[in-house]
Amino acid sequence: MPNHRLLTLVTMAGLLLLAGTATAAELDWKKVVGVQPNKLSAKQKSRAVKLLGQLNNTRGCQGTLAQCVAKNDMTARRHAGFVARMVRKNKTDDEIKQGIAQRHESAFPEEILPIDVSDHPYKGNPKAKVVIVEFACFQCPFCAHLAPQLKQFHKRFGDKIVHYFKFFPVRSHKRGVASSLAGVSAYRQGKFWPLHDLMFANRADLDDDDLLAYAKKVGLDVAKFQSKLKDSTTMRYIEKDKLEGMRVGVEGTPSFFINGKLYTGANDLQEIADRIAEEIDIVEGRIK
Repeated sequence: MPNHRLLTLVTMAGLLLLAGTATAAELDWKKVVGVQPNKLSAKQKSRAVKLLGQLNNTRGCQGTLAQCVAKNDMTARRHAGFVARMVRKNKTDDEIKQGIAQRHESAFPEEILPIDVSDHPYKGNPKAKVVIVEFACFQCPFCAHLAPQLKQFHKRFGDKIVHYFKFFPVRSHKRGVASSLAGVSAYRQGKFWPLHDLMFANRADLDDDDLLAYAKKVGLDVAKFQSKLKDSTTMRYIEKDKLEGMRVGVEGTPSFFINGKLYTGANDLQEIADRIAEEIDIVEGRIK
């Protein structure tokens, strides 16, 4: 991660200054994106509204989030939803301020990073304007937790997105490299995603015999699969991905880039989905 990230976050958090108060009556909850008001208690609503009257918007409309939500500013509406969700999770004020800063950095970073997605597994519309690149390791528990949930993105966003997978075996996972080799081998036979799903569903069982059994289960030509595992070009493919990930700031898995912008928030399905929706707002001109 570039050294300027911490400075950026601290600066952004510092800009979220106390700027007045708001009342529940002043907030149109229909304009708050990504939250169901009826799932918030009266106390949580009160706290959320107070924070919206204290935190400044980070893009477009200048003023507090409450003021900018009233003006129908889309950045403020999405930030307001984040605030309400974090209040519901009982996050501290400082954590929420930091989260707003991270959201801003994820959507408008100092640098958009080029990532080579040629010759890589993908799902979705290859001509989509929103390109999601995931760096992951098949033994990573967080990756395994999110993997089945990520399918919801395609149901929600349809042909507006494409999701690419890049291999980033983590050194602390002893079967990270072996399972990545298996993934590339399956990709070469057009069966990456079925094997991807099986390996994540069984991430504790990725020994050689397990991988061979999974290859058979998804219908791979076993001889070709085993041959590709031993092929030096397969290892070089993975090494190239790992080096590229390190170049663009990947420090752990899963790491997501959305149109070349590193996502810096929580590895939570709803928050990642909101970042994707925000990027769609950007490319379609609702956020400038």
